[in-house]
Amino acid sequence: MKTPIYQIFGSENSLDLDLVFFIEKMPETILEKLSLSKELTASIQSNFPERVINANLAVCKNGHLIEVYKGTTDELNNALFYTYQNHNQQYENQIRKLLTRDIDLKFLRSARMILSFLSKTEYRPIIKNALKNDLKEKIKALEMISLNEIHSFGKDVENHDILKSIAFQLGQSILLYAGNEVYTKNQIAERFPDLEKYLFRQENPDLDNLQKRLSEFSELLKMRIPSMKILNEYRYEDENIS
Repeated sequence: MKTPIYQIFGSENSLDLDLVFFIEKMPETILEKLSLSKELTASIQSNFPERVINANLAVCKNGHLIEVYKGTTDELNNALFYTYQNHNQQYENQIRKLLTRDIDLKFLRSARMILSFLSKTEYRPIIKNALKNDLKEKIKALEMISLNEIHSFGKDVENHDILKSIAFQLGQSILLYAGNEVYTKNQIAERFPDLEKYLFRQENPDLDNLQKRLSEFSELLKMRIPSMKILNEYRYEDENIS
């Protein structure tokens, strides 16, 4: 198989390498998507021998994404556009058109992701129930979580990696609510210095600031509920791209 055009995106100082392969048609099943992602990653791994590649798949048409494997179409589309200059690229920027961000979808997805990050902690029973139920149950679970009481996020994960991921989702969501699109940890840290120690994986930080941002996120999410048309995650393109 010929390796398709790919584009690197994200923070300029990321430890891993985030990139997207542009394909003509998205495979139908999760297993097929995963298999293709692994196959394409292997085809370019020798170009980045010291980096762990986090690969995504996307279909691009008329200068913007119309379908993605992981994440949401609007966020990935705009991240590719805005962070193109952060990296040495082999191909020109494939994104020529920005997509309108869907704030409701961002909050829905971030809520699920944050709960998933915490699903191997002592809050597992609460989180497991919340992930099976509606948005209001997810908010209840988020409000019950005390980060300072968590001793471990799981056997096979580093605590600072989880804290970084939570801080990124919180910072990105809260800033988007205020009308600011950010796609790198540096951008978030610049606007929210209180999150910097988590974003840059400092060892054993106190979690008070992260807890405050988690509470802020939960309050903003509750405020959005009355105006939200859909309370479960959906595909961006199903609601926003005709």
